[in-house]
Amino acid sequence: MAQVLADNDLSRFYELKGDKAVPPVGSKVFQSSNFSALVDLAQEAENSSPNANSAQLKLSVEGISCIGCVWLIEAIFNRQAGAGRARIDPQSSAIEITWQPGQFNLIQFAEDLQQIGYRLSLYSENPANKRGTKEINQRLGLCGFFWLNTMLFTLPVYLGMTEEFELAGLFQMLAALFASLSFLVGGGYFISRAYRAIQNRVLHIDLPIATGLVAAYLGSLVGWWTGYAQLIYFDFVATFIFLMLGGRWVQEYALEKNRSQLQRQQVGPSKVSVIGGAQDGQRIAAQEVTAGLCYSIEPGEINPVAAEPMDATGLLSLEWINGEAEPVVWPQERIAPAGSINVSLYPLRYRARECWADSLLAKLLERPVNTFQDQRLQTILKWYIGSILVIATLGSSTWWFTTGSALQSLQVLISILIVSCPCALGVALPLCDELATTRLRKAGLFIKSAEIWARIAQIKTIVFDKTGTLTMETPRLENPEAISELDPASVLALHQLVRNNLHPVARSLREALLAKQAKILSHANLAQSIQESIGQGVSWTDAGGNEWSLGKPDWKAQGPAVNGQAVLRQNGLLIAAFDFSDDVRDDARAAFDAFHQQDLNTAILSGDTHERVAQIAHQIGIPAKNYRAQCTPNDKAKWIQQHAPQQALMIGDGANDSLAFDQAICRGTPVVDRSI
Repeated sequence: MAQVLADNDLSRFYELKGDKAVPPVGSKVFQSSNFSALVDLAQEAENSSPNANSAQLKLSVEGISCIGCVWLIEAIFNRQAGAGRARIDPQSSAIEITWQPGQFNLIQFAEDLQQIGYRLSLYSENPANKRGTKEINQRLGLCGFFWLNTMLFTLPVYLGMTEEFELAGLFQMLAALFASLSFLVGGGYFISRAYRAIQNRVLHIDLPIATGLVAAYLGSLVGWWTGYAQLIYFDFVATFIFLMLGGRWVQEYALEKNRSQLQRQQVGPSKVSVIGGAQDGQRIAAQEVTAGLCYSIEPGEINPVAAEPMDATGLLSLEWINGEAEPVVWPQERIAPAGSINVSLYPLRYRARECWADSLLAKLLERPVNTFQDQRLQTILKWYIGSILVIATLGSSTWWFTTGSALQSLQVLISILIVSCPCALGVALPLCDELATTRLRKAGLFIKSAEIWARIAQIKTIVFDKTGTLTMETPRLENPEAISELDPASVLALHQLVRNNLHPVARSLREALLAKQAKILSHANLAQSIQESIGQGVSWTDAGGNEWSLGKPDWKAQGPAVNGQAVLRQNGLLIAAFDFSDDVRDDARAAFDAFHQQDLNTAILSGDTHERVAQIAHQIGIPAKNYRAQCTPNDKAKWIQQHAPQQALMIGDGANDSLAFDQAICRGTPVVDRSI
């Protein structure tokens, strides 16, 4: 990037950006999959333009981080032949450009931007989000006008205007009018939200805000009607509404910016090229990918689903998954994860192992509906609102009994309701939630739902599965000679059992088979009748009626038990036994030490043997009372229910953890190459 800027005399970019760090270009320089769509859009804009000498188009530009970026993009645009005007909106990351039809090359402009880390794409916006932001903007603008006029006609009172002044009544009436309009336009926003929350039997932060506004406005009407000046709060009503809407606009600004970033991520896995069949060579959307489909992705494109590589090696970037842009040489034996980016110089071929709806990438990009109610917040609001109402009632009653003045009593009631309004908290909490979620997403930690913050505060115990979670995704096969000694029929049978199996042991065996028996496997056909017994193993019946099984040593055994972590059997008879060793993740011990320093309980629940679980627990410093071996999925769920109800974070990696996931208040996974 620096070289491109220097060669094109664009070094002023560094002066404009100041001390702000420039995000790394990463793999953006490879991503060009949407250029053909941009050309079609530009041609359509030229054909539909009412002015034959000018065409206009609105696009999305990714990578804007400072005013220097805006200047740089405009400078590059102005250097293009036939360029007209460019207007950039940093908030929505949109750029509107005009050009002379037939002279401007949109592809060249996109490629020039791509060389320095910016990427043009189709512009899209969520109509619901746009309506929400537009509503706040309109209300804020009107309430700003009403507020200024309210203050205009209230200011003379503060400057000494008395009631005897001939225009005093008119000024007071106008102040009441503009405050009323502000109450209807701006106050109605908070009142309606509080009312809907009450209808759903939920206490919302807008309830005390609405209560304070209603009390101040009604009290002002009473004071104006009775002539009791101490009750008139029209200027406060207009000011408070404007400030609260301003704070809510700041919140919506951050939310809208995050939504725009998410939308740009969602258009990443756009299309793949089908290989074979009636659709051979056709480009289809990621949403149309099905299990078993053979396809290819161009350089710079994102792999949409977990898939088997069909090429001997490939160069992939996991930047989207873990933030590391450095390319990784990917062998054919390893499943390519959804979200990986092809940074090779040629297309890569894959066979999908899942459909788009089941992929990890689809689930990460999905925006779930928040149905979780934070009971702590509900309790706090209930006691807070109740306490304020009690204090206000007691204060008002005390004033009434001691002074005998109903108006002074009402003034005390309203004053307490106003000063107790948690307006700053109402803006700060949701704003901080969204900013934290965005910050973590940039660091490679994907938060599925914003309710995580309410849930995570209740965590006291962190529960880990072992294999594939605390250890690496694929354990090491300790006796690879067992694979080499298999006869062809056993090789094909074992391949059928592990080919689409997501268990780490099965993945290790699949890699060993591809490495040592690739010639035999080239003639293998896909089996369709694999049966799974969760926590035990998988089985398959071949065309000759023979039942093949792979699982725990004593599962489906016909004869004495044997040693081994996984055993291959034919009709219950032993064919081969496989031993594995686990490699603990490098940062596991440091993570557990950090948990213990924060007084968090930790536990390991594994279906593996006692010896293997004990070995891993010893390496990371877990005492014997805090781990369980040979657990079934139901055992894990029962342990959480008994030892950590509504306070457990479950970290797992597969279907055998699903029941434990359901019992835990929070759940997470470190795996990136398959869905759960």
